[in-house]
Amino acid sequence: MNETRVIRIFEDNQRKVDLTEQNIKDILRIKDIVGENNIILQADGKLLIRHYVGFIQINKTRLLIYPKISQNICDENEFEKSFTVLMKLLSYSGFENVKNIPNPQTIDKYKGDLLELFIGLFIDELLLQFKRDINRGYHQQLENETFIKGKVDFVETIKKNSFKKHLHYIRYDKFSEDILLNKVFKSVIQNLIKRTNSNQNKIKLKQSLLWLEDVEEIALGIDVWKNVKFNRHNFKYSTAFNMSKLFYYNSSPNLNIGDECSFSFLIPVNQLFELYLFKVINENRNRAIDVKYQSPVKYLAKSENKNFLMLKPDITIANSGQIKYILDAKYKQIFKDSKELSLSQSDIYQMIAYSIRYECDSIALIYPKLLKNEDCNLLIQELKFKNYDKEINIKLIQADLELEPSNLWEELSNVLDLDAKTL
Repeated sequence: MNETRVIRIFEDNQRKVDLTEQNIKDILRIKDIVGENNIILQADGKLLIRHYVGFIQINKTRLLIYPKISQNICDENEFEKSFTVLMKLLSYSGFENVKNIPNPQTIDKYKGDLLELFIGLFIDELLLQFKRDINRGYHQQLENETFIKGKVDFVETIKKNSFKKHLHYIRYDKFSEDILLNKVFKSVIQNLIKRTNSNQNKIKLKQSLLWLEDVEEIALGIDVWKNVKFNRHNFKYSTAFNMSKLFYYNSSPNLNIGDECSFSFLIPVNQLFELYLFKVINENRNRAIDVKYQSPVKYLAKSENKNFLMLKPDITIANSGQIKYILDAKYKQIFKDSKELSLSQSDIYQMIAYSIRYECDSIALIYPKLLKNEDCNLLIQELKFKNYDKEINIKLIQADLELEPSNLWEELSNVLDLDAKTL
């Protein structure tokens, strides 16, 4: 049995990799998942994926995509640093309900593999709950018996026992482990055993099956997830259940149609970055100010009572109902090399549109600070634009994602001068 081939690349950074014919076929299938414009595979093996981080596995090819944290990738250690940054962004932002990320020492054993980390988190949580109290419940049984227990199903009895007067179809509730929630867990576990490369994960997954020995597998479908109900007795299993849903809904095609060759968990890196910045600001802010994510929504133009050109800023900071600052996150490289700015005109036009429609003169574009930009200040540059009798100020800022969230907040608060702007 061939081992899964693991390929590691950085988002939006072209890298040459040695590929077999099967690897090439598998990677080309990824276009159906990320879109044709977001993946480029050249004849010489140079591979580029844009806008997404995470993992994709097709057949025996697993592609790990890390957020770009360096302008010029130098060594393999930067994969580990990037993985640590990704874990921090996922955990702190709560993106896709990914929480409870273990400490860096524990993360190291997964060798930068996001899929193995998620499997490890899932099975550790499930085993913890199994050891405390295996989940049991009542489920309805239908059996053909000579005795009466529960209620007689007369329809089934007349239909199937016309000439068997001594038998009756009966329905009764049985208290056991063979309930819907456990059936979901068992089906997901069986699928993950086929995917994991980690011996430790495989051992734990098989251990969990011992707790579910008397539970039947089930074909997973959307209706199955909807039918699982939680109460005060089984609520402790909700975390493991939500992770099971994550595995299911990020399968492509989904597990319920029987094709188990493709599996992915892809994160739009810019969306993750902006949500992380929002959480950093919102959870550390002065309570006198109001911070909103992707709101309020407005329109730039109107014609014949119809709105056109929707505007939805990433982060707004307001005081007493008046917007004082608009922040927009851009997870991309702001420097062409170590010094020359690479500024998008469309980004600037977008900020000017925000300023006009929201009547806000203080704008900030926030970029990630790359490892090789150590000598560059937090405030890269401040641009000023005339808008009739007003002046629009657009600050270009780079956020150091290696900082703790509270320290990052202090830096952002100082450079944005939030106290002066909002109080």
